[in-house]
Amino acid sequence: MSTTVKPASSTTPSTAGADAARSCTSADPARSSTADGPALLPPTSADAVLANTAALLPLIAEEADGIEAAARLTPRAERAMRAAGVFEMGFPASRGGLEMTLEQQVAVVATIAAVDASAGWNVGVLNAGGYYAGRLEQGAYDQLYPTRDMPTSGSFHPRGRAQRVDGGYLVSGHWDWGSGSYTAEHIVGGALVFDGEQPLLGADGKQVHLGMWLPREAIEPAHNWQTLGVRGSGSTSFDIRTPAFVPTSHAFDREAPYRHEADPLNRSVKICHFALTGVVLGIARHLLTTTGRLVRARGSRDTATVEMLGEAMGEVDFAEAGVREIARRTDEIIFSDTVLTEVDEARMTAANAVAASALRRVITATTELASARYVMDADPLQRILRDALSALAHAGTRRKHLGPMAQAALAQSSGHPWTAR
Repeated sequence: MSTTVKPASSTTPSTAGADAARSCTSADPARSSTADGPALLPPTSADAVLANTAALLPLIAEEADGIEAAARLTPRAERAMRAAGVFEMGFPASRGGLEMTLEQQVAVVATIAAVDASAGWNVGVLNAGGYYAGRLEQGAYDQLYPTRDMPTSGSFHPRGRAQRVDGGYLVSGHWDWGSGSYTAEHIVGGALVFDGEQPLLGADGKQVHLGMWLPREAIEPAHNWQTLGVRGSGSTSFDIRTPAFVPTSHAFDREAPYRHEADPLNRSVKICHFALTGVVLGIARHLLTTTGRLVRARGSRDTATVEMLGEAMGEVDFAEAGVREIARRTDEIIFSDTVLTEVDEARMTAANAVAASALRRVITATTELASARYVMDADPLQRILRDALSALAHAGTRRKHLGPMAQAALAQSSGHPWTAR
């Protein structure tokens, strides 16, 4: 295997906050801050963003109630998170971006989600904007991204309609799951392309599916994000009722095949939301630490209690270690000359499903340990449980993603597809 791998930080989802906090003080002259936020480093390197993540945690904890009540990031949280650079991790180095490794990105998301799931969800989704931006031609990139501090949300379900016209497309439609769109400077929407009344087919015989930077003035938010949990993700639906023009240069192939010559983080369209796996990990960690405090406060030390708590600890530790290892090994591939195989791509997608299975088991253990108090609105475990169940509703957590990984391994006739390399 090539030795040109980008070095990954040793920071892990479970230690990022403590490790970085020890290395950062407000006396550091290189730090900057928002007027009502923590002292932060300029987000010009991966190490700075990792340190800033730790510095954000007390503010995120303070704002968690407000984030849930507002069903979006509070202005204070948004300002601090933008200043920290946590929405910029996926911008390619070829455009002057951070191009942080997947291991680093998932660590940032997990660390924040372990304090507040909604804040972590915003990071996991808005961070994908750098991936989208990397697919633009240089002229369109310069126009849409005069700075990397341009959080970009994306929704691809359901898909809108893009009518091909001279110079671009007339786009209309309804989109759900617009996570982060209240914070976003840009909103990308998926759309199926038509030539006249006929679907436009690509080389693979399927209808062309593009991601498009939608004109903000044409978007009508539905303000319909009233949910069980992860309320602060701001995942409102939105519409474009009157067809709006999108130039050809403001669109990319959402189903693009693997391109080995592309920037590392853009070789496969399946890479861009890997960091969202950190939300499931962070929630599991939050459940565990909160339940552990409850058990300690009760003074419970009987065999059944400590065994169940130990089981939950093992689930969280091994889920974190497994996702981190898949991230690390994928980084080895994409930041080198090695080709990302179908098994490797499927393994990335399956990582979220496996982590979600661990979270389900942690929910069972922690609710048993907490007894009945979590049904009370004032109980600290309740919101975490609501967030956990809502995160598990996401399509990426489904067990169905495990089948394609096995199918790809069965189809691979050489190498060792049964284990991550």
